[in-house]
Amino acid sequence: MGRSGRIAGLAGLTGAVLLVGCATTPEARFASLGPLRTALSTPSQTLRERADRNDANAQMALSLLYQYGQGGVAKNPVQATLLRQRATAQRGSTPITTYIAGINGKPGRVSMIFVPRYDVSPGQAAFNAACANALARGDRSPKAVEPCGGEEGYDYLAAAWGR
Repeated sequence: MGRSGRIAGLAGLTGAVLLVGCATTPEARFASLGPLRTALSTPSQTLRERADRNDANAQMALSLLYQYGQGGVAKNPVQATLLRQRATAQRGSTPITTYIAGINGKPGRVSMIFVPRYDVSPGQAAFNAACANALARGDRSPKAVEPCGGEEGYDYLAAAWGR
């Protein structure tokens, strides 16, 4: 096997290891439901105050309350959408310094990469919305309870849903 074949094989192995590391467990999915848990356990007035101070977690939590008319908040899909957009907006970037090795005797170089930073990522917002949707419909099918962290997470959140 030539050098390029070994490099391609190593790249494939590295990609496979990274994909396995990205697999989510029910516990990880439940942990990402912070905004939904906050929505079900925090008074709406407190959430409004925090959302006005640009707290993304509170904005997402309040968005869920407006979407489904929970927690003493009147149902307002337009306000829910606006708050969700504010919650998932990019909150700056994180600079990462990388070293790019030189090839064929040429010197290497240092490069900066700026990675977007989110307080509530679009993926986390989607998990929260999917779980809230399952709770609102009372859907206990395996596919519906998966975003809630499985049966146990669903039961925990369902107990607080109708209050």
